[in-house]
Amino acid sequence: MPQAVYIHIPFCQRICPYCDFTKFISKGQPVMDYLISLRKEMETMVSLYPPKRIKSIFIGGGTPTILTNEQMDFLFHSIRDIFPLDEEVEFSIEANPETIDRKKLETMKRGGVNRLSFGVQTFDPHLLKKLGRGHTSHQVTSCIEWAKEMGFTNISIDLMFGLPEQSLASLKETLDEAFKLHVTHVSTYSLQIEEGTFFYRLYQQDKLPLPPEEMEAEMFELIMNEMESHGYKHYEISNFALPGYESQHNLTYWRNEEYYGLGVGAHGYVQRVRYAN
Repeated sequence: MPQAVYIHIPFCQRICPYCDFTKFISKGQPVMDYLISLRKEMETMVSLYPPKRIKSIFIGGGTPTILTNEQMDFLFHSIRDIFPLDEEVEFSIEANPETIDRKKLETMKRGGVNRLSFGVQTFDPHLLKKLGRGHTSHQVTSCIEWAKEMGFTNISIDLMFGLPEQSLASLKETLDEAFKLHVTHVSTYSLQIEEGTFFYRLYQQDKLPLPPEEMEAEMFELIMNEMESHGYKHYEISNFALPGYESQHNLTYWRNEEYYGLGVGAHGYVQRVRYAN
């Protein structure tokens, strides 16, 4: 039976031009109704397929940190009420820097979150604008400083490469800035042009100046070399961690172990059957 839970929060402030995940602009959406339905789905899945002790929880999106503190409290209480959590459960949540303040970090800490995954993508302001991101590098630094002050010791950041007009020098500068943050985990993803996105339309019109494949390969080689030189273990294709900080949730997927997928658009794997909402 599953020992891991993925929960999808599909709401965002804006739609990034490269994103093909299930998401909706949050303004005017019945967010609380969604969370109530999500709780019912948790109860149903647990009654149908009783779990073992849950060793990892990952709340992704969308932008989970767009939830208000009250909405977060409801979600965290639902999780603790319904799932039998292991004493050392890894409890992760994706966080966008522009949606974070000290109060929200306190809410997450109180709710049991012990691992934060910040969507940084790049420290190049020009590329941040191209990606439609709403944060600045300063906001990233502030969020991570606040999180450390509040006792969060397991902090991950996401970075992207193979971006339009990105150079090796720009990527090296982003990596240099990332290492200054002294986080425990870094995920690096090559930009994928997914059908139905704004970037896909630009690509079809030959208006998306992507780096050639050879340069993209050089970028990944640069990432691997830089990560190794800074003490990060390359434990999974896109993921690097300091020793002891490998994501248990990532390893659930990597080892083909079962997990609940909850929420709109979520995928799960229960009783050797893969399913999608």
